[in-house]
Amino acid sequence: MVDRKTRVKKKKFRKTPGTNTVIQYTKEKNTKAKCSITGVQLSGTANQSKSAVNKLAKTKRRPSVKFGGVLSAKARKQLWEYKTLIELNKVKVEDIPTNFKKFIKGDKE
Repeated sequence: MVDRKTRVKKKKFRKTPGTNTVIQYTKEKNTKAKCSITGVQLSGTANQSKSAVNKLAKTKRRPSVKFGGVLSAKARKQLWEYKTLIELNKVKVEDIPTNFKKFIKGDKE
């Protein structure tokens, strides 16, 4: 049976100066959430393991704004500008950059 302490960790084989090969176990580091449009790190989101984040309250996991935890503040502001231009018939959906299209089409109020 696998040791419970090491089964979640990554194995790395390292050679020591005495020609021995040793196994080093390391846990993977969690990455900070990034904006799907700009790639900027998102503020207000937890940088913990999935199990630790799932134990938190929903309001602690991500901001309670629309597209919170997915888009950065700048991208969200730009998205609202594109949305109002479409509603005012100033711009067509085809003229908007492709990375914003999926958020405008998926937006239902």
